[in-house]
Amino acid sequence: HDRELVNKFSQALKVSPLVAALLIARGHDTEEKAFRFLNPQTSDLNEPHLLRDMRRAVERILKAVENREKILIWGDYDVDGTTGTVVLRKALEIIGAETGFHVPHRFTEGYGLNVEKLSEAKEKGYTLVISVDTGARAFEPARWARENGIDLIITDHHLSDDAQGNPDAFAVINPNQSGCDYPDKNLAGVGVAFKLAHALLREKGREKLVESFLKVVAIGTIADIMKLTGENRAIVSLGLRDLPKAKNFGLRALMEVADCSAQMTSYDIGFRIAPRINAAGRMDAARAVVELFEAESFERARELAGH
Repeated sequence: HDRELVNKFSQALKVSPLVAALLIARGHDTEEKAFRFLNPQTSDLNEPHLLRDMRRAVERILKAVENREKILIWGDYDVDGTTGTVVLRKALEIIGAETGFHVPHRFTEGYGLNVEKLSEAKEKGYTLVISVDTGARAFEPARWARENGIDLIITDHHLSDDAQGNPDAFAVINPNQSGCDYPDKNLAGVGVAFKLAHALLREKGREKLVESFLKVVAIGTIADIMKLTGENRAIVSLGLRDLPKAKNFGLRALMEVADCSAQMTSYDIGFRIAPRINAAGRMDAARAVVELFEAESFERARELAGH
């Protein structure tokens, strides 16, 4: 490697020559690129409206809020899906939406959206359903929803392996879908839900709250084993930095039972926090995760975290 360039990087960035050489080898070959990689900022988060169908989805949700429609958030039962459900539901609560949530039971219901539960949602008065970390292959449920007066907004990061492309939903927000020019294709499901939450909070003048969501988004991103480069690196770095200052009762209780109280790394999330969240959906009902993060007292949160 170029020893002269390595030494220059090392001095300018105040890192060891080995780290400087690795940065250059991995494509961070200017001081500006390397500095940004080492010091992620909120400015590294991409514009939400670069996602295809984002504006259409935001307009529909704001209309639902204005008309007091009931919105159902349908999340997957893994860590990515449950944290994404928590993020989106909280954002909708902040902007005044009336919401409920559904997380399928792994053993009695199986993966993804299904017509039976959508039919129950219709009977309960829901007119808008938003999926989190699922829906890319929900062709039959999407057709049923459209035929039965329910608007379905799919937020997902998985790709359909069907030649039909996307399900026939009202809107599909997925960085990996055909025709989407979003610059970072590595977002987790919680990351996609977060982008929708960001866009909604901005529309209601609450954008200053966006950064506070990154703690939970970081947990879901690490748990789903996404690449920690690009936007994900900013999400995880900023989220980890703020985790010790968490005020959410559920998050604090979970950190306590996992013996995570000081500065945390992605290892702590991946091997101490995330497996506990994942256990809910693997051993019983994953909706307990949402209940944990929405607990209104530390005592209740500690009980759920212990379980």
